[in-house]
Amino acid sequence: MKSILITLLQRNCIKKILIVLLFTFLITGCSDYLDVESTHVASEDKQWESLTDTRSALMGVYGLFRAAAANENAHWVYGELRKGDFKSSNRTDIKAVINNDLNSSYNMLHDLSDWRRFYAVINAASVFIENAPRVNEEDERYSDSNLELDIAQARALRAFAYFYMSRIWGDVPLITSSFDNGSFDEKPRTDQQQVLNFAENELLEAANTLPYIYGGGEAQYYGEGQEFWSGVLINKISAYAILAHLSAWKGNYIDADVYSEFIMNNYEQANIGRSSTAELSSSTGLFAGRSSDHIVAFNFMDSNGESTTTGHIEDLTLAEPFTARPVPDIYVPKDYINEIFDHGYDHRFGIDTVSQTHTTNYFTNFNGEFPVFSKIKVQSDGQTEGSYALYGSTLIFTRLEEIILLRAEILAVLSRQEEAVSELNSIRNERGLPSFVIGESGDLLDAVFEERRRELLGEGWRWYDQIRHQRLKKNDSEMVELIEEDGIYWPISSKVLRNNSLINQNDYWQ
Repeated sequence: MKSILITLLQRNCIKKILIVLLFTFLITGCSDYLDVESTHVASEDKQWESLTDTRSALMGVYGLFRAAAANENAHWVYGELRKGDFKSSNRTDIKAVINNDLNSSYNMLHDLSDWRRFYAVINAASVFIENAPRVNEEDERYSDSNLELDIAQARALRAFAYFYMSRIWGDVPLITSSFDNGSFDEKPRTDQQQVLNFAENELLEAANTLPYIYGGGEAQYYGEGQEFWSGVLINKISAYAILAHLSAWKGNYIDADVYSEFIMNNYEQANIGRSSTAELSSSTGLFAGRSSDHIVAFNFMDSNGESTTTGHIEDLTLAEPFTARPVPDIYVPKDYINEIFDHGYDHRFGIDTVSQTHTTNYFTNFNGEFPVFSKIKVQSDGQTEGSYALYGSTLIFTRLEEIILLRAEILAVLSRQEEAVSELNSIRNERGLPSFVIGESGDLLDAVFEERRRELLGEGWRWYDQIRHQRLKKNDSEMVELIEEDGIYWPISSKVLRNNSLINQNDYWQ
């Protein structure tokens, strides 16, 4: 690895740096990688001498985050499966997650209970923050503004990692300085509110520096223009999107209102736009490659050799006619599909009055035993077809439609009904649904979460949406009990418990 990086840096070629750093972190088993050293991208003292060193180290932080979210299909297992709409056709480990039986003895569950992959991100970000100023002193090409911009990204990524972890485990150790050799001194867990407050403050500070666009006009960023960086790096809108979600998770809808309003007033400055249903479900659409419409995302560029067999939802959902696999690992049962998409002219999926398929953008083989969720189906570059399962879809944390529905949720909670309905109907109408009408169409907040269920299916939101919904409505006794007993959080890995005597297992899982 070291010799490869040295060669690449000598050639001063950012595309190859991205290929090596980002792809290597994904294909290397994350658990094994952390057992060796979580900081070998950014820990060697002699690295911090030139502009190319900061560039490779910063890309390494992004790569580690992508690996943490994609390894074992973590993003979807954490966010989509528990008490969700997908069922397992044959995998008992997935069935255990769906049934919230997270103490079961399956390798996948053990791996996903280990938070060290996220501390690798946090540590690499801290190493960067502490050492990048040295390059500013050594290399005159590394300007003060470049340093500030890079540190802002590292702070935002570290804060994002803490928010991401808090949704999974609740209280986690708050560590704000680097540590060596993939381990840190024994530290107790920090109250979730303190962790989230830290993350919020870091994101706000970062947002002051982050631009709307990288490399716009003649102002290239690390030698590349706007097209190269679109949808790749955390920008100002990205930071505010995370802030809006963080505040909603805390139940602080007043601040969430401020953050989401900033996005709605400024997203066009970052060239962010809406996506049609066709773009959502096309193999060359929103989930393929880079796009400025990816507010927060981690992409896998097939042109850079980054397509992989795992780390994509397609690994779980696709089967014939897209791959040679006869049955998908997970699927949405037909009765669930009919419950979710209950209007015949929904562009995403609809059945007309005589039960004939009207639109099928989200599903294929609806009449089969296992309908195939085909909303996201990027094989390699999105244009390649064949039986070999190699996927290149982008992991999208949030996009504009998701933020609009979050905004509708926020406004509904704050009793600003007409504004909430306006945001909700902007999505409903775009997808072919009739407008929601106050006083005629039922409960507004329920309608917002029902629309999130439809629009965001397969994007890793269902579990967290159910938690926020029931924190507000408290009308699902099973979910309310899980929330009150902290059963919404994952158990902590036995490896973590063995290595840190100050950490105790989550009470619910003892």
